[in-house]
Amino acid sequence: MKWNYRVLAHKQFDEVYFYIHEVYYDEEGNPNGYIERPVSPQSEEIKGMRWQLNKMKEALSKPIIKIWDFPNIYETEI
Repeated sequence: MKWNYRVLAHKQFDEVYFYIHEVYYDEEGNPNGYIERPVSPQSEEIKGMRWQLNKMKEALSKPIIKIWDFPNIYETEI
């Protein structure tokens, strides 16, 4: 199963907030689920954190996904 970081829109009352999540894709490349908790950079090495931050930065250039469009929410990595 493939995944990447994506910006997801969340609704809270009348406000929309944006967070970065791990998003998972089906065999055709369509987003079909995400990890419930937003991500934050963390690693045992700066090199790993740099990789994460670069991948999170890539997420900012992709279309925003609305969480209410997802069929699956995962509590932890799958």
